[in-house]
Amino acid sequence: MADETIGAHITYFEEPDIIFMRLVGEVSREEGMALNQRHRTFGEGRHHVFFLIDLARLEKIDPEVRRVATETLRDVPLRGMALYSAPLKAKVIAKLIITALNMFKRDASTNPVIFTKTEDEARAWLAARRLEIQSAA
Repeated sequence: MADETIGAHITYFEEPDIIFMRLVGEVSREEGMALNQRHRTFGEGRHHVFFLIDLARLEKIDPEVRRVATETLRDVPLRGMALYSAPLKAKVIAKLIITALNMFKRDASTNPVIFTKTEDEARAWLAARRLEIQSAA
């Protein structure tokens, strides 16, 4: 689990199935494209992945990056997203991406999204979601 820093942002894959991301300040087009490429790589060959996203310091995401993020989220085997510590502005940005994603998914229930106050709450939700998927299989 080595952190990969892209600009001021951090992402890494946490076994068995979590893509962690911390967004800080503005996400430029270049940074966002690099993050999306890493996330596609993290999802390759996996049955499912979850996103755990720290939004405490997110300020802005380039519009082209938002569009590509929607495509990336659609293309990876995503089964849930837990976003935490998001101030209002960050929640609005995240909801724009999530709404666009759900417009293109046939069944949005396969990818539930939750906003929590803390990382611990987000991780607890992901653990419960993982068990839900395992028991349905």
